[in-house]
Amino acid sequence: MSHLMPEPLATWTWRLERVRNGRTVLTKAQAATARTDLANDRAANPEQYSGYEDEYAAALDELEVLSRQANRHDDLLSVMAAERRRAEREAVASGSVADARPIGRSRVSLASEHDRVPAGLPEPLDQWVHRLIRYRAGVKAIAPIEAARAEIRLRNEADLQPAAYRSGVAAGYYARTIRELGEIATAQRPGRREGGLVHGLSGISA
Repeated sequence: MSHLMPEPLATWTWRLERVRNGRTVLTKAQAATARTDLANDRAANPEQYSGYEDEYAAALDELEVLSRQANRHDDLLSVMAAERRRAEREAVASGSVADARPIGRSRVSLASEHDRVPAGLPEPLDQWVHRLIRYRAGVKAIAPIEAARAEIRLRNEADLQPAAYRSGVAAGYYARTIRELGEIATAQRPGRREGGLVHGLSGISA
């Protein structure tokens, strides 16, 4: 890292490297704030960023990903509870009260499936493992274009960090996540789940 690099960019380039190596974490709020601060600093001091366009763009991209990361495991139960309440309200409003009753029971097995996901998966992969669990349960919609972008991003991450994505327990989750995202991305109807999607990650032992 050059000593001439603007201090905010140098700081976040260093911190993001630690995030990639699993040596530190950033919350969604921290990443969003950092991205805004970095963009503001470049706008105020464009001459200082001359020659560092690639580093600046890379930092913004990574901070954007982190600012959109899925809720971590500690927040999943509250997220699912909110979804259950919303689904129950919609069921009551539509007159399908009977359909609302099994929802609580289904959340029990859904929570168990979330619990089986091992800790330590790379953050972007962990995000999509949990999102696909919710997608298969019918409580999360994933548009084909969103799935396509996620598949590309995960493949790029795996190319940059093969040891993190293509070895050990993570390898199985990575392969199945890529397959499911690919199937969603190429589905003719948004939200359509083919037979292969019913299985996916639930067959992996933690």
